[in-house]
Amino acid sequence: MEQPRDIGRTIGVALCVAALGAGLLWKLTSGLQIFTSETWRRAEIASAPRALPDTWLEDERGQTFNLRSLCGQVMVLDFIYTRCPTVCKSLGVSSSQLAQHFTQTGQTVTVMSVSFDPLYDNPARLRTFKQQMEPQPSAWRLARPVHNTERDHLLTTAGVVVIPDGMQGYEHNAALHIIDKNCRITQLLNMEDVEDAQRTVQTLL
Repeated sequence: MEQPRDIGRTIGVALCVAALGAGLLWKLTSGLQIFTSETWRRAEIASAPRALPDTWLEDERGQTFNLRSLCGQVMVLDFIYTRCPTVCKSLGVSSSQLAQHFTQTGQTVTVMSVSFDPLYDNPARLRTFKQQMEPQPSAWRLARPVHNTERDHLLTTAGVVVIPDGMQGYEHNAALHIIDKNCRITQLLNMEDVEDAQRTVQTLL
């Protein structure tokens, strides 16, 4: 039978381990604020903005351009695939609303959705998706990466995780990515936070 002294020592060690674990959890989660990988991604980018990589894209009109050619202006990016039945449609509606707002206020801001399914999402399908998501035409752009390696680099830089779901679709995280004039991802916002995105962009103009 374990002696009282041994029991006390065991309890003491357990308490020390628990205290150390709690302290480590507090530190790693920024005071228990970070519990999910998505929250962690947003906190990391907010504390250390990430420069967009060179990425050649083809837009819904079939025009090819380099993403970094847009440096010098503020951008709002999101990542979609046109076969997505839920989240991507919500992103599309928000992006269209943002593009309409910036056009109406005369602000030069690029709002763009980038497909991570470029083999399927050709310019015609991007155009169809755009038409379905907005009641009237806007300056919202849709594009697909030209090269898979550049697509992967862009997704990694943005912290976007894309996992095939086995049913010709994908599981992926979603957000509005705010890009400053130096081509850095500075902040991520929830896809429905259109007004927050407008205010955040205003501070960067």
